[in-house]
Amino acid sequence: MKATYSAHKVMDKRTGIILEGGAMRGIFTAGIMDYFLDANIDIPNVLAVSAGAYSGMNYVSGQRGRIMSAVIEPLRNEKLLGAAHFFKTGEFFNMDLLFDKIPKHESPFDFEAFINSGKRFITSVCNCNTGEAKYYDKFKDLDDFLHICRVGNSLPLLSKVGYIDGEPYMDGGMVDAIPISKALEEGWEKIIVVFTREASYRKSAKGDIYNSKIVKLLYRKYKGLLKAIDIRPKKYNEAIEKLNELEKEGKAFVFRPEGIKLTNNESDTEMLKKYYNVGYEYAKSRHDEFMAFLNS
Repeated sequence: MKATYSAHKVMDKRTGIILEGGAMRGIFTAGIMDYFLDANIDIPNVLAVSAGAYSGMNYVSGQRGRIMSAVIEPLRNEKLLGAAHFFKTGEFFNMDLLFDKIPKHESPFDFEAFINSGKRFITSVCNCNTGEAKYYDKFKDLDDFLHICRVGNSLPLLSKVGYIDGEPYMDGGMVDAIPISKALEEGWEKIIVVFTREASYRKSAKGDIYNSKIVKLLYRKYKGLLKAIDIRPKKYNEAIEKLNELEKEGKAFVFRPEGIKLTNNESDTEMLKKYYNVGYEYAKSRHDEFMAFLNS
């Protein structure tokens, strides 16, 4: 799908949006970002974690509706995810399709529009050796961009460890799922966050598959990754508390799904379309409130 990006007045450079990951739950985010495109809402900084990158990249390139042709429609005919694909390749999600075949051939990602948009796109990975986040906002070409996004979406157990410049990395959400501190370091004075979980959600080490003995065994040589996973619930919950403070101060605005829940491995196309529409209509319903925040 060719980009439909056209120049609009860009908001203050000290304004940015954080897009939470969540695999297929990110369809909610895609609906919100498409509403932004329809309403000519330009956010100059996009910080996308994990699956948030798929929605964020389409927003920056101006490819409204691409989530349909790049993710939802392919589910009708191709195996994008599932146990069968995992046992065949060692990856639950078909990363070759999502980050190679589809964006290059089946539903081309407009990298030229992306780099010329005037927006800054940032995405993250977790260094498996150090346990620290690394952020990327410069990309040599389409291959480099897609590779970094692929590594940034590589979840423990469900994906293989990825390598960038010889260093092992995995999903950025393992180390900083809601990077409020990063946004503040960037000097953002207005922070928008799109969550893919409801307001009551908090992370807990209890019952967390990433905090399991199997993860500690399989990734035992990656001490940094295990350390990041160990403190992940505490860091996530602290980020929410900080965000709550910023909301009260009028410095943050939050979008969250309400009244509908989706698993991160949902593959029913009709349910995904419904979830996309929930995101779109939710953003639309809060348009005036959001504009007041941006213009305050």
